[in-house]
Amino acid sequence: MTTTTAAASGTSAYDIISKQAKSSGTDSTAKTGDDALASLSGDYTNFLTLLTAQLKNQDPLSPMDATQFTQQLVQFSAVEQQINGNKKLDQLIGLQSTANAYGAVGFVGTTIAADSGDVALQDGKAKFDYTVEKAGSATLKILNAAGNVVMLKQVDAQVGTHPVEWDGTDYFGNQLPDGKYTVAVSVTDPATGKATDAAITSYGKVDQAVIADGKVFLKMGDVSVPLEDVIRISKPTETTDETDTGDETDETTGT
Repeated sequence: MTTTTAAASGTSAYDIISKQAKSSGTDSTAKTGDDALASLSGDYTNFLTLLTAQLKNQDPLSPMDATQFTQQLVQFSAVEQQINGNKKLDQLIGLQSTANAYGAVGFVGTTIAADSGDVALQDGKAKFDYTVEKAGSATLKILNAAGNVVMLKQVDAQVGTHPVEWDGTDYFGNQLPDGKYTVAVSVTDPATGKATDAAITSYGKVDQAVIADGKVFLKMGDVSVPLEDVIRISKPTETTDETDTGDETDETTGT
């Protein structure tokens, strides 16, 4: 009688189950949580059935080494431990997100500074700095959320950081609605004619803290800033809620 066995062909029960799982798109190691454990349990049952068949039908002249199926059992056990570890990691991530949510509440009502050209017009006012590294001529441009230019004017182009307080009016003197605006300052080198963008630091009062994908975002009206992009945080005082942006103030209006 001729006996065809998995052991004789050099294929273990573990290998067969692994190939079946991958071909059907139900590889247990690619899943997380209860679904992965349920899938692994079904694969483990099939594995034991195949392993028993291997033992019954093995070549008596060349029996399976006892360490071979022991190693296969250990492999399945390692997969189970990995899935359990992933479940614990998911729980830790969930706890961290909850902690971030509670911590984010403390930012509401504070004034923040961020390295961003997105500026929040709040109560008809906005503050930002621009930094000139090489003297020349500088042009300030402010765009609304639709990308339309609402302010265009020449500004101080001396080397240094220049704080600006914008009263929310356009170049016709019309008061613009609160919301998100984009600020850009182009500095032109008189010697070469080459224009470079000045670095912008925006300021605003936080009215919301949002958790998304485990990250904290601070919202100033329609402007959302990731917490890691915030470079300074200050609490309002009883005497003033003004943000100290430097000794010099360049007041930008529509006139």
